[in-house]
Amino acid sequence: MAILSLFEGPLLVLALGAVLVFAAFALLREYRRLFLSDPKSVMSADVLFQAVTNSGGPGYLAAFLLAGAALCLVSALFSLVFNVSSYLGS
Repeated sequence: MAILSLFEGPLLVLALGAVLVFAAFALLREYRRLFLSDPKSVMSADVLFQAVTNSGGPGYLAAFLLAGAALCLVSALFSLVFNVSSYLGS
């Protein structure tokens, strides 16, 4: 049972990150619609950033959620490495 407690915290943070990523991509449907209508015009990262910033509130929220999801991923990986190393070290 002790090994399960090592993964409980990081798995919850990863689940939160997955929810944030899902919400962010749900808000970026406009970019997908533009890409499907004319793929050559929206292939660059600059155009993606323009689509995010020009869409107002949903675009800003999507960018914020993606940044939060990346932070959740990094913290979960750090926590997982720290938990496993402390478990194996003692």
